[in-house]
Formats: sequence, C-alpha cells, structure tokens
Amino acid sequence: MVLKERYNRVKNRVHVILDDPSPGDRVAFNIQWFLAFVVLLNAVVIVLITVPSIDKQYRILFGPLMNFCLFIFTIEYVLRIWSCTSSPDLKGMIGNRFRYAMHLYLLIDLISILPVFFPFIFNRHLTILRTFRLLSIFKLGRYSRYSQSLAQLKRVLFRKREIFAIMVFILIFVVLFSSTILYLVENPVQPDKFSSIPAAMWWSAMTVTTVGYGDIYPITPLGKIIGSCFTFLGVLVLALPSAILATGFIEEKNRLSDSSPLRRVASASLIRYFSSLHDQGKMSDQEYEEYSSMVYCLHSRDE
Repeated sequence: MVLKERYNRVKNRVHVILDDPSPGDRVAFNIQWFLAFVVLLNAVVIVLITVPSIDKQYRILFGPLMNFCLFIFTIEYVLRIWSCTSSPDLKGMIGNRFRYAMHLYLLIDLISILPVFFPFIFNRHLTILRTFRLLSIFKLGRYSRYSQSLAQLKRVLFRKREIFAIMVFILIFVVLFSSTILYLVENPVQPDKFSSIPAAMWWSAMTVTTVGYGDIYPITPLGKIIGSCFTFLGVLVLALPSAILATGFIEEKNRLSDSSPLRRVASASLIRYFSSLHDQGKMSDQEYEEYSSMVYCLHSRDE
C-alpha cells in the first residue's frame, strides 16, 4: 500500500512537471526550459550539418549531440505517456493513454523520436531522417505558457481567427483574379513567361505580397497598369492584418485590466483562507508559505 501511494505520488509529480506545472514550481520551470534548450540545440545541429564544410569539421561532435537530444526526447515522451493518467481527465489506462498520445504535440514528439526505433529505415534515407528530427522544433510551441506575451498573442489570434480567415480568402481571391487578368493580357506577348494561369500566379503572389523577385513581370502598357494597381491593392490587403492584431492586443489588454480587481480580491481571499487554516493548526508553516507564494506568483504574473 505504501509503495503504491509512493508510486502514484511520483507519477503525479512527473505529470505536473511535464504537463501541468504551476507558476511557483521552480523544479518544473527549470526542467521545461532545459527541454526547450534541447529542442533548440537539436534544431541548430540539424541546420549546421547541411553545410558541408561545417559537417565535415564537426561531425565527431554533431553525432553525440544529436543522439543526446534523441535520448532526452525519448525519455520525455515515455514519461508523458506513463504519467498522463494522473490527470483527472485521463483517469484509466490504455484507452485514455491512446487519446492523450493523439494530441498534436505528442504526435510531434513521436515523429521526432521515430529514428530511435527504426534506425534501419532512416539511416538509408538521410533527408527523411533530418526532416523528422527537425520537426521537433515545433515542440517549442508547448513552452509558450511561460511567456505572457506569447500566450497573449495566442489568445488574440484565436479570438480574431474568423477575421483572419476572411483576410486569407480575400488574399487568395486577389491572387487568382490578378493572375487570370495578367495571363489574358501578357500571354500573347510573353507565352514563355505567362504560359498558364498557375505560372501567372507566381507573379501575382510575388506582387501582391510586395516581394517582387523580378523574374516575371508585365511588359505591355496595359499589363503594367494592371500590375501597378494590384501592387497597391496588395499593400492595402497586407496592412489589414497588422491593424487587426493591434486592435486585438488593445482589447486583450483592456480585458485583463478590467478583470484585475477581481483577481486581487480572489488572491486576498485565498491568503486569508490559508492564514485561518494556519492559525487553526490545520496547515503547517511550510504549506502556508508554499501556497501563499503560489498565490503571490499567480497574482504577480497577471499584473
């Protein structure tokens, strides 16, 4: 019985560290940032080995580093799957573990460690191997919870998702419409450049996004006029998302400001409750300090 309780305690602690860390948990904070560092290290190594001169000179170092990263990723994945049933939403065994493993970040974790389990396949296809390993960079999205700015950006993007979807639709429409017009105007004069509407879409995408590589461009007077019009239209279309983001950040800031008095009241109530438990002897000095510091950290982060 004691061993089972200790086992469950360790399992719950691992789950809290990896999946549900509290703001005042320094151990979880340090482990999460160590994992983020390993993700970045893995990405840097994979990028550097694509440079032949660097790969040749430091290959003896890159190999152990990549194996170290894969080892850490494997341990992390196994611990996440093992401890996930400590979550109240995932009580149970195989079924809930499988449901947890189907989450986006867990699928990314699995893909990034597949070379460990199937080396005989990936060692023959180095491009696929490097691609799978580089996918681990998306694991960094999990650590945005520790950045208030990134968390705020995610909330803004989520709230404005419908407007951004409309903007994407408008951008696609502009690209299709402009490429069709330029194809009709320029194809008789430049059949090699504007050979089809998909070929004209390359010019349209580069023009509307104001990149303008210059490899394809209109030479007829009408084509130049139309191209100029769509260039100005592209500037307007691309300026709108910036305005939407700015508005979203202002709304988010106002929302947090409006709710901050409620947070202060809730924090003060919790502190008084912990103090009363401590005075009645129902809470030790250490527990009182830990819980009070957690409330203080939460309140400070929201401010």
